[in-house]
Amino acid sequence: MIDLRVQRSAATLAQVDAALARLDTQAGIYFGVDAGIAGLHPLQATLLVEPALALRLYGDGLEVEALSGFGQALLALPGLARWRAQAVRGPRVSGITALRAFLACFDPSADVLLLGALPFAAHRLADPGNDAGTLGVLFFGQHLFRRDGTGAWQHVALSLPGPMLPASPPTASPTAPSASQAAPDPVLTEPRDDFPVGAYADMVRRALDCLRERPLVSLTLSQSYRRRVQLPAVTAFGRLREANPAPASFFVNDGSGLRLFGASPDLQLVVTQRSIQSLPVCGTVARRPGAIGEAQSLRELLNEEVDAASLAVCTDALRNDLAPLCEPGSLRLLDRRRPMSLATVVHAVDRLEGRLRDGADAWDAIVATAAPVMVTGTPRAEALRAIGELEASPRGWYGGLVVQVASNGDALAGTILRAAAVRGGVAEVRTGGDLMADSSPEREEQESRLKTLSLWRAFGLESAAARATAQPGIALPAAVHLVDAGDPFDNAMRDCLLGLGLDLAPQQAPCCLLVGTGDLAVCPEQHLVAVGDAALRLLGASGWTVLPDRPEHGRTLLCTTTAAAPWRSDSPFAAARYASGALQAGDLPAGWQAWALDEQAQPVAVAHAGRRVVCLLFRPDSLLSSPQALQLLRAALAFAAQPLATG
Repeated sequence: MIDLRVQRSAATLAQVDAALARLDTQAGIYFGVDAGIAGLHPLQATLLVEPALALRLYGDGLEVEALSGFGQALLALPGLARWRAQAVRGPRVSGITALRAFLACFDPSADVLLLGALPFAAHRLADPGNDAGTLGVLFFGQHLFRRDGTGAWQHVALSLPGPMLPASPPTASPTAPSASQAAPDPVLTEPRDDFPVGAYADMVRRALDCLRERPLVSLTLSQSYRRRVQLPAVTAFGRLREANPAPASFFVNDGSGLRLFGASPDLQLVVTQRSIQSLPVCGTVARRPGAIGEAQSLRELLNEEVDAASLAVCTDALRNDLAPLCEPGSLRLLDRRRPMSLATVVHAVDRLEGRLRDGADAWDAIVATAAPVMVTGTPRAEALRAIGELEASPRGWYGGLVVQVASNGDALAGTILRAAAVRGGVAEVRTGGDLMADSSPEREEQESRLKTLSLWRAFGLESAAARATAQPGIALPAAVHLVDAGDPFDNAMRDCLLGLGLDLAPQQAPCCLLVGTGDLAVCPEQHLVAVGDAALRLLGASGWTVLPDRPEHGRTLLCTTTAAAPWRSDSPFAAARYASGALQAGDLPAGWQAWALDEQAQPVAVAHAGRRVVCLLFRPDSLLSSPQALQLLRAALAFAAQPLATG
């Protein structure tokens, strides 16, 4: 048994950032639980630079390579020398058995560990001696940076017994293993996606036929998108982590020219002191801006019955995978459909927990859940056959695992999702979704494209998320005349207008803003914006039919802008309704245009170009309104302040 000495010292964020930056040119790995749900995802991270050993997995065993003097010294030790002699490739040889035997050569420690990545094909590890080819790479390091749950970083240095030298963080070395030494693959043609727009939905339709005709409970399909990229992968990863911290963030440089990174929502396995948890994720809805937008998205997600059923199938299938490894009766569901918000999407998460039986360990769990049902389907064997028939290209790393296993038995495994594999200047992003018999092909295609946004934004290839800033062409007036007689929220509106940088001096204002129950006669018939009940009264006096209705104060509308609006929102937005009436459905009176509609396609923002008048049937100043509602107010004030048309 090898008893490695462990020396710890505090590490600065600058040291960690410098080490992480070197992963763009040197072999190594970062695996961090950077975000998630408190109490579910154990916040931590490990960064391995200058690996001492690389263990490359194959279908028929593994190969080990020393990458440093420390690695050579390790392999020369009697215990590891015997292990290496036995860890040969051949028929009926198990790479997992060899990995387990490697860690068993060391005393139990949380800091003596293997970190690496396994591709989708790693499910073939359950079949020793197969000819599946490369099934992943794992690194063993002398130098680690580790972050605890409080966010504090430490440098961890391992050494062999003998004189103890002061440990210092690794520094760049011309002799360090470098992925840049491997020539990048030449890219002779422009990269192309697996499918043109609409064709993925067609594949989903064929898959739904499979679900009806074959013994399939569920099926997960995917597609790849490919783009030429200029930004270094490690820079893109830094941008991704900043914008979208996730339960499983990772960056892998395998030493052969591949850089794999991602921010996955799925922390697949957590093994701690023989307790094992799995946290499957299913259901994806675009996260709308602001707190109210997020709440709307979560409500939509939790009301989606197909997604609820998909997650239930995933959880039951994971229980089926893990049950043979756990003490009878110990597997139980601790959390059901817990909401999780990430930067661009919201998800629902289950949590399953059990206790490993004697003789079972983390390696068994990794093999049992490789190619999990979340990325294949149920039953897995039939789903794998359907995937091979329907998908346009091999999955590669999509649906694989990033893993961390320590010699004390503790482990983490994250599913490789929301990831980019970069080689030869081209990034491949693969996404997909779990299908049920009643899934919508169009919704599945939309969801697939939505899942790519955070990666393309990280590379600078997509516009940033919708911002609450003025769009070009919307020039606010310098001042507005606020008429707020009888308004119960007069201070809120005043604060809103001042926050927009407007002067509230009446004598200088080119337009008027009316709220409250004051007399309409105090306002001109032109250059006017009316809000809430004031807008309803103005419309009633302008030929609209206003129906008495029960007051609906503090209710949230989901609004969509129309082609007539001078400012357009890319997605529906929330707006707070404070109204004591409603407009009668039907044609708009002459001269009026609808700028925004509610979920029932009824106007909630209308404008009269000839009079330069806008009526908003919601309160854009409410904290319940999304930033887009305030954008529509800006557009209304700019519109109302413009001169009247002549001639």
